[in-house]
Amino acid sequence: MTRPVRLPPPTTARPHSKSRDGGSMTAETVMLAPVFLLFLMFLVGAGRVVEAQGEVNGAARDAARAASVQRTRSEAESAAKETAEAALSGQCAPEVGLSGTEWKEGGVVHVAVTCELDLEFLGFGATRRMKGTSVVPLEQFRRVE
Repeated sequence: MTRPVRLPPPTTARPHSKSRDGGSMTAETVMLAPVFLLFLMFLVGAGRVVEAQGEVNGAARDAARAASVQRTRSEAESAAKETAEAALSGQCAPEVGLSGTEWKEGGVVHVAVTCELDLEFLGFGATRRMKGTSVVPLEQFRRVE
């Protein structure tokens, strides 16, 4: 007669498995931390670019409106430049152009504002040129010179 073989109870964990995996989480964190920081810097830079584009577009809109209520083209050019500088409030030195403007009754004022955005604060040492345009109609029955 043969005796049944008695097997030891199954174990779920090995006694030495903890010591083998002890540093893997630390190594993963050390390797992923710079990638995470670069991603955060990219998000901050992209947010700044979007914000600056909105500010330049707003400055162009305000400058076109200020130029459209003036009587002469020279007054319109100076009003557009002053308004764009005030709207950007020292963030950059805007270049304001009124090319494409039809200075006549029922014409349009076309203003383009360009500005250099400095991305130095992110450590890139780069600048990005932002441009905003706006077109405002002149009144049909308004006398312009």
